Order: sequence, then C-alpha cells, then structure tokens
Amino acid sequence: MNIIEKVKSLNLPLGQYVVIGSGIMDALGIRSAHDVDLAVLPELHQKMRESGEWNEEDRHGRIFLLKDVFDCNPDISWDQYPTTTEQAIATATTINGVPFMNLQELIKFKTALGREKDFKDIELIKSYLLKNPVHI
Repeated sequence: MNIIEKVKSLNLPLGQYVVIGSGIMDALGIRSAHDVDLAVLPELHQKMRESGEWNEEDRHGRIFLLKDVFDCNPDISWDQYPTTTEQAIATATTINGVPFMNLQELIKFKTALGREKDFKDIELIKSYLLKNPVHI
C-alpha cells in the first residue's frame, strides 16, 4: 500500500485532517501500516457522514467512519492523551502533501495507548530519530 497515494485519493481538504497512528511510520519507511487512521475536524466528519460513502461504528461513545483501509476518528483526545485534532493538524509533518502526526507527538500518543505494539513502535521511532535527527 502506498499510504501517500491512498490518502490523496480521498481528496480531503488540507488543514482539516491529519493522518495519525502508524501512518507516518509507513511514509518514512520505519515499518508498514496495514490501515490508515485519520483525525478530522468536526465539520469534515459531518460531511463525510452525510456522503453515505462511509460505514459508521460507535466506539467509546464516538462515531468512527470506516471505508477501505481508512478509519476516521472524530476526536483524538481522551483522559490519558488530552489534545485536539486542531493541535495535531497544526503540528503535523507534511510528506508529499499529506499531513501526518509528527513523530514526537506520536510517541506521546502511543505511550498513552500503552499497548505492547505501541511500545514496540516507540522503540522503532526512537531508533529512527537517532539516525535521522532532522525529524526531531
């Protein structure tokens, strides 16, 4: 999967979404991602819901939108990770025209998730940053 092409195929408006999770790891060649997690602003989330092109799933009291390899999150904040989608967009790392959650923020995000796979990803990210300090 070419994550850049996949995200661009959605034709989402810049400044209204960010790829979160392991997407940037795929884009930078750290490890492959099997899906694409997106965080979008509320207005875009509503437009996507109304389009009828996305399946809806209630998770933790929030409506997630699903289509193909995409999993769209309406709000990335929770008790262990207090932030906003707006902050993630404003601090995104843009790669070939696609905004990704930056690596430092991704470490915080994955630390808050606290799953075994997240700690493995954190080690991969830290190793990448040692070899590529430009992304710090």
